[in-house]
Amino acid sequence: MVKILFRCIPLFLIIILLSSCTNQQREGVYFLSLMGESENWNVTGYEVMITPDEFKAGHGVLKMKNKQEYITNFFHFETHVVINDVELAIHSGSTSGLDIDIVEEFTGTIESEAYLNENGKFITPNDISEIYMIVEWWDSSNHVDVKERIDLYSSPEDDETFLKR
Repeated sequence: MVKILFRCIPLFLIIILLSSCTNQQREGVYFLSLMGESENWNVTGYEVMITPDEFKAGHGVLKMKNKQEYITNFFHFETHVVINDVELAIHSGSTSGLDIDIVEEFTGTIESEAYLNENGKFITPNDISEIYMIVEWWDSSNHVDVKERIDLYSSPEDDETFLKR
């Protein structure tokens, strides 16, 4: 019995060591899955990942409400994030051409280095007060550009969120 225990001790030490390495690698990783809507649009599956080394955003779908088809010649979106009261455009995409159907648009993704706060440390959700998207398109029936804002994230007023603990 004692022999078996002594043989298991190295195995337990390896498991503990591997567990602690995994926890260190996950520290400082934040993932947000966002959605929102405006008068004419729904956004689903928009993701933001923040790590000490990088910032990723996108992978969302914009769908026009109550439309099976919408033919135009211009569509544009731009995602903004407000970090410590500084507004940044972090992601955008456009489509233009004759007779394009914009009823469903995929945002694609962007990757960049980590954004830093005023102390030179990578940002966390504590530093973000808003994430929103501006959608623009040409309304061919009324011959005007239309612009709408879609709120994706707003920091709670009372700071009561599990992201800030």
